[in-house]
Amino acid sequence: MKIEVFFQREVINQGEYITSADVLLPEFRELDGNEINFKVKNKKVKVKSFSQFGNTLHVKFGVQKELSTLTFDVNDFVNNFELPEVDIFISEYPGANYDITYNEDPYIKQFITKTFQHKGSQVSYYMYSSGNTKKKRPLIIFLHGSGERGFVNKLPLLGNGVPKEIYKYVKEKEDAVILVPQATWAPELNGWFRENVRNSLYSLIETVAINEHIDMQRIYLTGVSNGGAATWYFAQKHPDVFAAIIPCCGYIFNDNKEFIIEDGHGRYMAPKKEEAKRLDKMPIWAFHSIDDPTVNVKGTIETIDMVRKYSDVKDNVKETIYEKGIVTPNAHASWERAFTTKEVLPWLFSQSKEGSKEV
Repeated sequence: MKIEVFFQREVINQGEYITSADVLLPEFRELDGNEINFKVKNKKVKVKSFSQFGNTLHVKFGVQKELSTLTFDVNDFVNNFELPEVDIFISEYPGANYDITYNEDPYIKQFITKTFQHKGSQVSYYMYSSGNTKKKRPLIIFLHGSGERGFVNKLPLLGNGVPKEIYKYVKEKEDAVILVPQATWAPELNGWFRENVRNSLYSLIETVAINEHIDMQRIYLTGVSNGGAATWYFAQKHPDVFAAIIPCCGYIFNDNKEFIIEDGHGRYMAPKKEEAKRLDKMPIWAFHSIDDPTVNVKGTIETIDMVRKYSDVKDNVKETIYEKGIVTPNAHASWERAFTTKEVLPWLFSQSKEGSKEV
């Protein structure tokens, strides 16, 4: 006797988890939640809710650590993907065989996966396109953090909920292209900071802009952590390219600058006058948590203060600094709140190098 089980993977703010299961019984038999059990490594999985429709059982788990598909390696400072082996037991079918499928989040399937090479350096990337190349469309680029470095493994789409939030907004509100590149892993925590990776990324952006018939007045850049620092870097390096930026928990990275480290408050690079001046016309909305232990909040506060000093668009340069205890349990993850702020993406897509539009 065979029972089919379909586990559903779901990307949320904290990463990817198995959050529910559909169990297809061989015939109708009324069961209750006490007759079905799930275990991971012999530890019982908590069931949040149980329902039955004919011979199909629907089980919701909610968010549980045992059901995460990502494990953070503190030595390599990167997420590793591994599906949890979820065992299922139904007391009414003691000798049954189970045919199990782990379905990925449907939004993942909307992105194509490709690799781009520039002067011997490769970056993998994931892209959603509405397909309407007859009309000039905006392009939004998301730069991941250090934990999602790798090569053709989809980690930037799984590591947090930002790309999914952008996709949901674009699908409903915009005719646009979403580009999610991936920096390769290296022993150093330099992600987007390596010159060859930066050059490959910029060439990729130029190529996508041409091939996807992008509106060159509406190219947007956002990123988190290492990607937040890279967002600041690319914006001041190419201020004529980007219409607006949203950096989360970042600072202006640049070559030949030293890190400032404060125990318990993380590291950052202080902004320079010439960097801030290059951002004088850039609409910016920056996010950070004041108790971020990984990237010092001064990276955002000092940068915004200096940019605002020289800005020609002072009303369109703003920051959201979350008070202590607001961003939990990981105070570094200010992006979790930033991209669920309902005004953020409408603000971003309203920006144009020709001038902002009404939201």
